[in-house]
Amino acid sequence: MGKDSKLKRNFILLIILTLSGSFIYTLPYFRSYYYDAFMSAFHMTNTQMGLCGTYFGLFGAVSYLIGGVIADKFSIKKIIPFSLIVTGGLGFCLLASPSPMIIIAIHGVWGITSLMTFWPALIKAIRMLASSDEQGKAFGIFEGGRGISNAAYLAVAVAMFGYFTAKSGEKMGVRSIVIFYSAATVLLGICSIFLLKGIEEEKGSTGDSFNIRKVGTVLKMPATWLLIGIIFCTYTANISYYYIAPYATAAFGTTAVIAAIISSSSQYIRPFAAIGAGVLGDKINSSKVMLAGTLMTVLGLGVVLVTPENSSVILILIGCVLIYASMYITQSMHFALMEESEFPSEITGTAVGIICCLGYLPEAVCPFFAGRMLDNFKGTEGYKMIFVAWMAVTIIGVLLTIIWLKVTKEKRKKLLKKK
Repeated sequence: MGKDSKLKRNFILLIILTLSGSFIYTLPYFRSYYYDAFMSAFHMTNTQMGLCGTYFGLFGAVSYLIGGVIADKFSIKKIIPFSLIVTGGLGFCLLASPSPMIIIAIHGVWGITSLMTFWPALIKAIRMLASSDEQGKAFGIFEGGRGISNAAYLAVAVAMFGYFTAKSGEKMGVRSIVIFYSAATVLLGICSIFLLKGIEEEKGSTGDSFNIRKVGTVLKMPATWLLIGIIFCTYTANISYYYIAPYATAAFGTTAVIAAIISSSSQYIRPFAAIGAGVLGDKINSSKVMLAGTLMTVLGLGVVLVTPENSSVILILIGCVLIYASMYITQSMHFALMEESEFPSEITGTAVGIICCLGYLPEAVCPFFAGRMLDNFKGTEGYKMIFVAWMAVTIIGVLLTIIWLKVTKEKRKKLLKKK
């Protein structure tokens, strides 16, 4: 970042947004880190656990579309604090030990509060903080920073879970995490009311942005549909991450605490993978980094599948490292790819909403599919079927990324010349 770098001038604001983007998703996703313990604490089946993800993803998919318009219409200074406070407040409801159906419903509402009113606005804000030739760095720092934040709070959460589980059982361990995540998210929301005042929103970016023609413009762009396909395939593969820890328990007999450590270790890989991908993406183009990431995912899933059961966990850990690294490499490049096409800044919120609505559909489909597989095929057979299916989808993602490289060849040359 040079002396006149727009990203450098807005670096503190980027850190604030990064922290917000980290903590808001602790509650909707922590069930995956403590899969077996969460399922036991709330007396749920694998299918019901899958439905939590399905309802979160389904409401989220619809919310992304509406959220894109909201991000263009309303001030992000109001949207982000609102989202954090409501999401954290809903977390406290879990302390009442509600029925599985209520828990599923809460996840559905989280799909609205953390996605419709938050994610498109957040992506728009990140793009506003950096110039066109700094997008890779901005999103790389964003994803890497979220990894550092996640690693810190996950270390605290794992320690709390281990302590309270040993003292009072797994249910108390889960409750301690709910309290920690809920309180932290609400507190960050309150702080963000004051801290986000420094963001300079683009003139005309709020109030008059509800325009159906923007939707039509986005839908007519071939790049929109290609990017949707790439995100759909890579995000499908990323969801395999949530099932590695319970698979390790089923195949290798690891404890709930060790399984949680395996899952949370991904966050220590995240900063290096995401920031490294961002820096490299600005040097050689984001799409080339995306291609490398998807190929790494295929390799990682392959390692997990060929590792013999009840053998040393070394191979499974190697597979985990490959999957975790590739997950954050591809995730940090999702929206950096937009700069390689022709997405004007004034339709960014709408474009992100449409792309996320369809590209993140695996969030709704995959958990239910996985839950059904695990309930119908006992032992490790269900897990292996899941991993094979998602590997096939990832290979399609590799092919789509190659097509993207050809379609955006001229624009990528121009971007490299600017650097």
